[in-house]
Amino acid sequence: MSLSGQIVVASGGSAGIGLETARLARTEGADVILVARNPDRLERAAADIGALRTAAFEATDAAALARFFEGLPAPIGHVMVTAGRPYYGTLAARHPADPPGGQFGRRGGACSAHHDQHRAHRSDLRHRRRPAAAPLTSSV
Repeated sequence: MSLSGQIVVASGGSAGIGLETARLARTEGADVILVARNPDRLERAAADIGALRTAAFEATDAAALARFFEGLPAPIGHVMVTAGRPYYGTLAARHPADPPGGQFGRRGGACSAHHDQHRAHRSDLRHRRRPAAAPLTSSV
């Protein structure tokens, strides 16, 4: 599978599955944006694989996550989420008190927040008539 010309965001991309997925995406031709909370480890990982850019913040910080997605180049081809706690269930099953695109105190974590932010990013792209991104999301 060629990812040539696509941008892949790898959250949790400074180590483990996130880094190895980003490395594979680079070998398949993608430009990779790495996201992780540890800036030193993030910079080493980015240099190791030749990442397009990096962003260091806590994946469950809703405001930082929103700023990150707002500042992304468009279009984004894939978003790989391996940071934070997983959310098991559908978006419809979220607790009514959970904000749409923020932290999920009772039930979710980074995966839900990333999904909501990426969905909002896609919606914004459609509004501007740019091609929408197809998310590739995962959690460990």
